[in-house]
Amino acid sequence: MMSQFNFMKLIGKYSVTFDLIVHSEGDYDDIGRWQDGEPITTKQKGALVVLPSQLIYQSGGRLTTLDRQLYISKSVEIPLKSKVIFKGATYHVESMNPFEDYADFNSYILKAVSSFD
Repeated sequence: MMSQFNFMKLIGKYSVTFDLIVHSEGDYDDIGRWQDGEPITTKQKGALVVLPSQLIYQSGGRLTTLDRQLYISKSVEIPLKSKVIFKGATYHVESMNPFEDYADFNSYILKAVSSFD
């Protein structure tokens, strides 16, 4: 087995607390009608940092300076399209960079959501 790099101490140093909103899966009720999933809000800790300017540049305008990157323990699984709320700003989880095979964290790209969306 390959040894893993331990970054959680460093990530913990720069972590903040934020709300994570994940929609539970929908299901059919007793008479067969589809019921949409409910939003489940939890408090999480992770390092929310600005995106590197090179990543913004390479995105061709898809990413902006308002977007963020989240570094969080690999034990916290975040589905795509979940919401992160921090200091009144809302972000959608757009993509995941899986590092769990060789490190103790995962990285997510968070797209800022305007209040008009």
